[in-house]
Amino acid sequence: MASGDDFFQQLKQANDKLSDLAPLRADVENLSNAITAGVTQLVSLNSYEAQALYQNALQNATIICILEKISKQTCELLNQACIQTALQMQIQKSTAALADLMALAHPAAALARDREQTLRGEVERCCPPPAAKPCCHYSPCSEPAQIDPPLTGGVIG
Repeated sequence: MASGDDFFQQLKQANDKLSDLAPLRADVENLSNAITAGVTQLVSLNSYEAQALYQNALQNATIICILEKISKQTCELLNQACIQTALQMQIQKSTAALADLMALAHPAAALARDREQTLRGEVERCCPPPAAKPCCHYSPCSEPAQIDPPLTGGVIG
């Protein structure tokens, strides 16, 4: 049977061996702290990524809204251009016919008209008529607010 002194000696040897492992314990603790910091940063970056994707989705919605407005206005402009072109061609034909008839019926009036047009052109060079107001009044789509950049931390490296 082992004596109390033998037991004490074995306990002392075990304690000495544990003391030799103290630097290893510090290394494990440092590694544990570094892993914790790295995981915390990954969670933070993942959260930022989710915010950035959400903001990107909001910006895409804004872009789609603007493109839909442009598409609708382009279609309306094309329809109006077709109508206006047909009307202008008809007006041009009618005006040319009326001018020819008037010049034949009233040569003196045609001469006076030409002089008046020349004078009107000179006056308009000096004092041009007011410009027509634009047909389109742009209303911008709402834009999402910008998000803050990601937090930077100690990356394990």
